[in-house]
Amino acid sequence: MAVIEQRSVIGVNRAAHAQGVRMGMSQAGALALLPSLQPLARDLQREADFVRSLGLALGALTPSICLLGEGVLLEVHASLRLFGGVRALLRRATGIARDCGARFSLGVAPTANGAWLLASSAQARRRALQPRTAERLLDRVPLAALPRIVELAPQRAELLQALGCRSVGELRALPRAGLQRRLGRDLLVALDRCYGQAGDPRIWFAAPERFESRLELLHRADDAASLCHALHGLLLQLQGWLTLHWRAAATLRLSLRHEHGRQAQPDTQLLLQLSTPSRDLAQFELLWRERLQRHTLAAPVYEIALSLDASVDHAGTPGELLPTPGQSQRDHAALIDRLVARLGAQRVHRLALVDDHRPEHAQRCLSPGEEDAPDEVPASPLPRPTWLLSEPQPLASDPHLGRPIHAGQTLRLIGRAERIEAGWFDGALVCRDYHLAEGEDHRLRWVFRERGDTGDAWFLHGVFG
Repeated sequence: MAVIEQRSVIGVNRAAHAQGVRMGMSQAGALALLPSLQPLARDLQREADFVRSLGLALGALTPSICLLGEGVLLEVHASLRLFGGVRALLRRATGIARDCGARFSLGVAPTANGAWLLASSAQARRRALQPRTAERLLDRVPLAALPRIVELAPQRAELLQALGCRSVGELRALPRAGLQRRLGRDLLVALDRCYGQAGDPRIWFAAPERFESRLELLHRADDAASLCHALHGLLLQLQGWLTLHWRAAATLRLSLRHEHGRQAQPDTQLLLQLSTPSRDLAQFELLWRERLQRHTLAAPVYEIALSLDASVDHAGTPGELLPTPGQSQRDHAALIDRLVARLGAQRVHRLALVDDHRPEHAQRCLSPGEEDAPDEVPASPLPRPTWLLSEPQPLASDPHLGRPIHAGQTLRLIGRAERIEAGWFDGALVCRDYHLAEGEDHRLRWVFRERGDTGDAWFLHGVFG
């Protein structure tokens, strides 16, 4: 394959390069040399979208981002200590770029133009932190890389090649006045910016107010593993967006787009609601993997779209020297989110107290993300089991001792009784005496005797853990 712009080859893949196709060839000449070549028209809009998505993902490292036509500039001086130094930061940056699907060249310098020029060069060493080291590396850059930092007219580009200089250092050694007269002031200003001898103002990238990103798959996806692999790049962009906006995700939506043909299938919409808002990439990947593994695809997927439906302010987590109980709370929230993703929101609940003395009305089920009522509920002075039967179970009674019998065991009553008389206000009056009862297996039951027409009948209402 080859990328074509204005009937000229501007990019080739390895297979075409091995057959002799080179950049700069005409399209007709390349096809004559290799008839099986697949020419692809350059799509500037898709290139710009890719650079934008790459810049959004790199927003997890620094808020100072500048998008260029063929790459991204990052000002990372303030982030070095946060990520443990320049080496650790470079590993994070290269990992993000690689996961986004970019084939990249990376340069580091004290100036923006210097870093861009080093990244555009083919020399082995392209990283310098000190101005003197950067100056030595920039002097070795071939002149062929200069069009990356300044746009020259065709006549001036030919004159530049005819000067006989091979590197940027040899060019700078020529008289400055003559270079400005022949090659223009723009080239000298660009070089001054590379070496830190002139100001270099930049327009920072502003992340969009709402996050939504799409990805067209190269091959159709038939299983959860393929979708999770493709989703990784979108989650990287989401993490960068959340970091740039100081937000945490609460609700995510994933749209799976199927083939639109004769048997078109509507898009599949999957929601992921987090009990505790987060911007942790590992947590997002784990929850979506659980969610997709239990979802049956109606048809192969050809495109995915990730959007953020709800988010909250999140200024980060303060660092601490010693672990605190808050860490266990965060682990608990992550566990709840994983259970919801694996089992479904309708199968995961938490209990909330209700201001009612009747046990069957004293608690209700809430979804993990549902807020509880702020009213304070007084606790019962006597122990009550968490697990209640859906309906009280009648128990036989020992004719001699008058004690209840459960599972063939005569229960022994422990402690004093708790009398409950409530429900007159809603027509469901109960009058009961509750007891703790222990069997021969040493398990505790919660039994009661109904006061009224039922006489001495015993009922089992709950079991302690």
